[in-house]
Amino acid sequence: MEDVAYPQTVYGSLISLYHHLDVPSILLLEKAILQRNIRNYFESIAIFDAFPASTAVKPAVVLEHTWTLIAQYRFREARAVTERGLLRCCTIIHDDDDYGPATLLRALLAGLDTLIDGSTSRCLESLQEIYDWLCKTPPVEFTDVQVWAVNLYYYLPTLLQSAAGTSQFHDIPFVPANSTSSGISLLRKHLQRAGRLNEALFLLDTETALLPSKDAEIAAIESVRSACIEPSTQPLTYIEGTVALKLALMYAEIGDDEGYREEMFNAAAALSVPKDSEFSSNLLRTDTWLARLELARAGGEGPGAEAWEGFADYAAKVGDYRIEAKALTEALETMISPDSEEAEHVSPENRERLRERLDELYARLGSSFHRSVTRRRRSGGDGEVRRSVQEDGARRGVVMYGQQSALRSLQA
Repeated sequence: MEDVAYPQTVYGSLISLYHHLDVPSILLLEKAILQRNIRNYFESIAIFDAFPASTAVKPAVVLEHTWTLIAQYRFREARAVTERGLLRCCTIIHDDDDYGPATLLRALLAGLDTLIDGSTSRCLESLQEIYDWLCKTPPVEFTDVQVWAVNLYYYLPTLLQSAAGTSQFHDIPFVPANSTSSGISLLRKHLQRAGRLNEALFLLDTETALLPSKDAEIAAIESVRSACIEPSTQPLTYIEGTVALKLALMYAEIGDDEGYREEMFNAAAALSVPKDSEFSSNLLRTDTWLARLELARAGGEGPGAEAWEGFADYAAKVGDYRIEAKALTEALETMISPDSEEAEHVSPENRERLRERLDELYARLGSSFHRSVTRRRRSGGDGEVRRSVQEDGARRGVVMYGQQSALRSLQA
């Protein structure tokens, strides 16, 4: 592998694939990743779209471009990018260096199939492929590409759970239902000890979705913060600010006003000082707004449908369609929930207007699967009205049978 000149601070978590790129492309890719991470999606996508065709299909660029579009809920566009990248990978595979990215692309394509139309066959195939590949390597030797594979291995079954119900989930022989999240937690801690904080942060959202309690989630997030130690090529200020925002949201959800305020102060200190900081972005504003809404809900003071729809309007303006969809869903559920006082006073016309807006958003993003779930929820028979589609199955947790003892050895 050729020596590659990396930026002084690296935000990406697939730097082993940067040897495919020249230095100017690496710098642009890192800028695109940073803009995505701080929720400046329009700026991030503009960088990806400007890459020359020959660079746009390089593994690191394709994977990060796809992940950015998924974060934005632009599923149909993400699938097109993934398919182009996979076609290129399939023409050059000759060793493990190329096999890993192709495995990730197949897994992303499988997940996108489920997100777009609810199909599950590719997910099952990808889970088996990832399992067979990872079991050949001790976890302590996992590359950054394999860490991505672990993340997808834990993530894909949540999509299967949402798309097909428990029967299909239980039929996966190598993914036991209702198991613990110890595997991914141990791997994340190992990455922290090795100074691979970007990769640890990459695993964190999937890990916390599998944990059994808010206390366990808070402990995991705090663990990442404790690993932010100088000197490091990792973006410590960004990681500390992001972790503080995650904790602020956690405290808001459980109604801990003191914890919420403390962590919001920490986040603001990390992400918006000095005033012209590169982190002064949609990240701080969006997460602050969301945390305030959650805090109001935990305190029994709302928020009402109008507050959620206002948040959705802001999210649409900055291109954060995932947050727009969440906010619209919350607004609609406030209007139809039997536990909501507001539901009794909402006109059928206003309720239908909001439903049509949510349907139109999912149609534009390319997710008939999400639209069908939304329609099922409208009847009120679902009962579970406060979690996104992906989160519905996440709490069950998944762990690779063959790697459990090896993962435990990472504690040593």
